[in-house]
Amino acid sequence: MGDHMATLEDVAALSGVSAMTVSRVINNSQKVSAKTIAKVEAVIQELNYRPNLVARGLATNRTSTVGILISYLENPMYSRMVSGVVQTASAYGQDVILGIGYSTESLMKSIDTLLGKQIDGLIVLPIEMRAQSTEQDIARMASFYEKLECVLTEELGGRLPVISTEDYQMTGISGRVRVDYRGGAKTAVKYLYDNGHRKIGMICHDLSDKGIWNERYQGFLEAMEEIGCAVEEKYNCSTVNSVQGGFEAGMKLFSRSELPTAIYCANDIIASGVLKAAITCKLRVPEDISIIGHDGSLYSENTYPRLTTVSICPYEVGEACMEQLYALLNGRPIEKDRIISSELVKGES
Repeated sequence: MGDHMATLEDVAALSGVSAMTVSRVINNSQKVSAKTIAKVEAVIQELNYRPNLVARGLATNRTSTVGILISYLENPMYSRMVSGVVQTASAYGQDVILGIGYSTESLMKSIDTLLGKQIDGLIVLPIEMRAQSTEQDIARMASFYEKLECVLTEELGGRLPVISTEDYQMTGISGRVRVDYRGGAKTAVKYLYDNGHRKIGMICHDLSDKGIWNERYQGFLEAMEEIGCAVEEKYNCSTVNSVQGGFEAGMKLFSRSELPTAIYCANDIIASGVLKAAITCKLRVPEDISIIGHDGSLYSENTYPRLTTVSICPYEVGEACMEQLYALLNGRPIEKDRIISSELVKGES
């Protein structure tokens, strides 16, 4: 056919069917026989025909495009979640547009951009605000979610299907996919107990946090109660969420006269810093001190000895978000609250 771009009519003529039938095949209509579908698809391949998605979107009010809202993409956990969404979307024939923001203003601007692209649905992945204090973070988060809720309910009238990974209670959300952080912390503590540890400490980012950090802390407390081990304040501390923060917390802890035999760290970033502190203090890992992380991030793979951790299965979280959204787009019922279980990843620490 030379340089001529194949049209729907070309496909119809070569298949010996009507243009309407070709359109039905492309839109996966139930009204076409398997034999006709096979014939039309063969011609589509032969002519290298690409449907005009813009025209199709106008006809069906669908763009086959979903939006992802995310902040702090530098966190390898969130990158894996995005990857889970994108690869699952691709398998469903959906395109993905990424909206990224680091503040209430930039996140709302991203929402406007996504809505301007006529997305069919939205996935809200974890949102982190980077302020000076936790109180500021919480206030900014609340303000962002209030604004988002306003857009979803008042401007869009709840018509846009939205899947969120956040616990934040708001209307306008169709369903949630959540990580069982509390269960993951319990898995970590019980694994330490099963390995003979009774003096177990914890290093967390912020114990006053109401969100995922608190879930991990509560999981630690619950597990300690269930296994009958006392929570010793001298074995616990909170620190900055960074490798350096973990290192400083470890150095402080290891300078004390009485040490725990094992430490549960609320994430792998902190755990890799604690591991570095143990080695600096000439402690043998895991003989003198055992260290376990939480997340299953790239950090856990790059330590020596390799960190034992509890993976939050971020790829599966992204995958589940897209599965839920695709079901909604096709009028199928979904679990309103889907929980993704954590998995123990054994290293050498």
